[in-house]
Amino acid sequence: MAEYLVKKREILAVIGHYSSEMTLQAGQVYNKNKLVIISPTSTSTRLSNFGKFVFKIPPSDLIAAQTLFNHLNQEIFLDKNVAVAYVANNEYSESLTREFEMLLKMKKFVHKCYLDAGNFSAQDCVEQAKNQGAEVMLLVPATDITLTKAIGVIDNAKGLELIGGDSIYNYRVVNDAGEEAAQNNLTVAIPWHRHPNSQFNQTAQKFWNAEINWRTATSYDATQTMMKAMDEMGGNYSRQKLQRILSSPDFLVEGVTGKIRFSQLGDRQFMGNDQPVLVQVKPNAKSGKYEFIILEEGS
Repeated sequence: MAEYLVKKREILAVIGHYSSEMTLQAGQVYNKNKLVIISPTSTSTRLSNFGKFVFKIPPSDLIAAQTLFNHLNQEIFLDKNVAVAYVANNEYSESLTREFEMLLKMKKFVHKCYLDAGNFSAQDCVEQAKNQGAEVMLLVPATDITLTKAIGVIDNAKGLELIGGDSIYNYRVVNDAGEEAAQNNLTVAIPWHRHPNSQFNQTAQKFWNAEINWRTATSYDATQTMMKAMDEMGGNYSRQKLQRILSSPDFLVEGVTGKIRFSQLGDRQFMGNDQPVLVQVKPNAKSGKYEFIILEEGS
């Protein structure tokens, strides 16, 4: 697809791709042929400083890992052993797993469960992690199949503190394992969380007739960013001019997820409070249904 798009000279830019793996593969083609791409959802650290024509809206896995690690420190889990359930050879899953393990320094993960293993057993994963002294489990699924297996881990994780990457932020988690997730304080780092009173949330929910999530917000911001850059070209359109505008230090978009500004190599420059937020699975006070609720500082 990327090879096809770059040959179409009337195409000035691409919004995509969904996964880090696809963005990395296609990004090489876009960079070589000087076609701008803005990814709303790719977070792999390998995309940092990847190339002048590849722009990213969400924070990288390095920032997400640091946010989760800081949460553990705040919860006095610094000296506790951590296990991980992730997907080997998946760009996103390995990226977040690697960045988090680097923060553990000399300790490393005491046990690793491979969610993509043919003989994977959620019960064995939890038992083996506990046998190695784990008190915290990081969950980093990458596909629908591995998400199902991660939900199995949540179901069996009694006694483990659970943390997760943004792929765990999924309605299936609260629908299928909400009670178990809440009991184990499942905490997830995501780029943005909806607020019921925000104009964006109300408008988007009415438009889609469904609950929105962080991917809705980052996709909206990617589109708004592209539209503003196009406007600034003043009708004199070119791929390279678009790249120069997006990477200019004067370019700024007030997005739903915060202020959007890029480095010369496409990385979003986060400022102030424009950082990942932590959400935790809890029952809704009114309905009793389990949902992801923003974790306030100090709670």
